[in-house]
Amino acid sequence: MSEELEELLEDYFFKTAKELSSYSDALESRVRDRFMDYFVEIKEVGSSEENAQILHNARIIVQKKQRRALDFVDVEAFFDRIEVRSNNEEALSAVQVILRDEKGFKNMNRDDVQGVITIKLPKPTLDYKIELSDFVGAKFQNFQKNVVSVKSQTGQQIRAGINNEFIFAPEAARASKEIDQIINHYLKHSRVIMLTKQRAILARDFTFEKPEDELFKKDMSKMAELIA
Repeated sequence: MSEELEELLEDYFFKTAKELSSYSDALESRVRDRFMDYFVEIKEVGSSEENAQILHNARIIVQKKQRRALDFVDVEAFFDRIEVRSNNEEALSAVQVILRDEKGFKNMNRDDVQGVITIKLPKPTLDYKIELSDFVGAKFQNFQKNVVSVKSQTGQQIRAGINNEFIFAPEAARASKEIDQIINHYLKHSRVIMLTKQRAILARDFTFEKPEDELFKKDMSKMAELIA
């Protein structure tokens, strides 16, 4: 996993002042990796590979020389927009011309302070948004099953340790308690990620299916900054 991703999700990792047992520490590491994978998968739901490649072969003039556009700009596609970023104003202007004249995008906003051109895409149909939302829900279910599987495997290791006297009952009980805390922590935040993405996709059509999910509103507002 990239250091950038780890830094981005730092506040959502399980932390404790006490040193974890070897069993729960190993489990936390495995679940953390899966959590990061899950975050990336959910974040990318709805992005279009075609839109992400709109400048793949584009050439622009920068400092009186012909250059590859992608040497100067980054393109990120979402289900409702495309963002083209660059800290080179000349390159951004050249790309803007290509997007308008060659690619046919008309609904564009340019922010010179942030160095970004935002292209608004046609509004997706409700059926399409529901399909994406359901897909996000399925991703959460898969993550949940994966995490439960890791917990089950660790539980088997603990029981084997007790049988072989590698670990004694009090330590096993402590490890099991820590494991439950870790699992609950990541399941909570993975659900917040799911709900945040579904709300971003459905917009006004989003509703909480479970009343208790409304307790996550504050967490969702914070997560929205990362998952959009």
